Amino acid sequence: MEEFKIVFTRVAEKDIAKLKPEIRLKILRSIKGIESSPFPKGNTIRKIKGTRIPLYRLRVGDFRVIYHIGRSRIVILLVVDRKNLEKKLRSFL
Repeated sequence: MEEFKIVFTRVAEKDIAKLKPEIRLKILRSIKGIESSPFPKGNTIRKIKGTRIPLYRLRVGDFRVIYHIGRSRIVILLVVDRKNLEKKLRSFL
């Protein structure tokens, strides 16, 4: 199976840097998991509706990782608390 390269935007890097170390580690492990399969089984991944380009949401506890899949890479766009997801997504788009 094809291996994807994970790329973080500056916004995503800043979002991750603000988190507590244990939460950061959990999120980075989940992101590493989608590197080999961007659509794992289960309900942790959902497509975000209403966007021009296809965006996906990875659920990790109370946080959401927003990403886009390119040809051979996955671009991590945002890492946000679920309470602020809609607001941050609107301002991002």
